Amino acid sequence: MRKKRGRSQEDMLSFGFSTRHWQQIEAGRPITLKTLLRICDVFEVTPEKLLRGLYAVPVQAPHDLRQPK
Repeated sequence: MRKKRGRSQEDMLSFGFSTRHWQQIEAGRPITLKTLLRICDVFEVTPEKLLRGLYAVPVQAPHDLRQPK
């Protein structure tokens, strides 16, 4: 989202994020609800829209655990 909006990691400093923190966020490190809401404020997006599609990964059928006869 940051890149789509033309923002650099350094730009995120003006929103109160350290460069290191932003790198960790983009690397997939878990974030707090407070951080999630701050990101929503920065990009003027609702949490629902930000998280939409996060769990849209196709569900795989469980493996058949039966032993062959």
